[in-house]
Amino acid sequence: MTQVRAKSKEDKKEKHQAIIDAAAALFIEQKCLPTVATIAQNSGQAKGTVYLYFSSKEAIFLTLLQQHYQTWFHQIEQTLSNSHSLADLINCIVGSAIDDKILFNLASLSSAILKPGADEDLVAQYEQWFNDEFILLATLLNNKFPMLQKPLCLSLLTDSHALLLGLWQQTTHDKCLFSDRATSALARLWKGYFAK
Repeated sequence: MTQVRAKSKEDKKEKHQAIIDAAAALFIEQKCLPTVATIAQNSGQAKGTVYLYFSSKEAIFLTLLQQHYQTWFHQIEQTLSNSHSLADLINCIVGSAIDDKILFNLASLSSAILKPGADEDLVAQYEQWFNDEFILLATLLNNKFPMLQKPLCLSLLTDSHALLLGLWQQTTHDKCLFSDRATSALARLWKGYFAK
């Protein structure tokens, strides 16, 4: 079957997402990064077509990771907008991570594998986006809890992320253990920040 080259922006966007979706499904199934050839086959694209959209498999997975972080950030933003409860916020932060089969599993590979294997421009864009998202969340947190200054809100959020990612790496096969440990650890961390 001959592949039809995407011409419109919408066609290109669909092919781009089809590649990412195939990579996501393979990552969930195989618990590792598949080859570009495997991703191409599973997305219904030629290997060369995949390379028109992504410079490497690491670039595909960094883009996938960004999409999953975007969902996580959005869920936290929604909770900040709709609730005044710190318990609700902590439960959202932990629960959203547990419910996502990709987020922290892939985030655990970001520094050692994904960023070194992706092109510099993509990594720079990803890091800028990631930092901007944390700044936005810090602003929302500061608006909700003005007793915490914005720099403290930013530190609290980045410390929370680092704590969760570390706990995830220690307890990846036991979601109940992760949930209990992460919820308790975040509660202690947040209590300490609010006591400052």
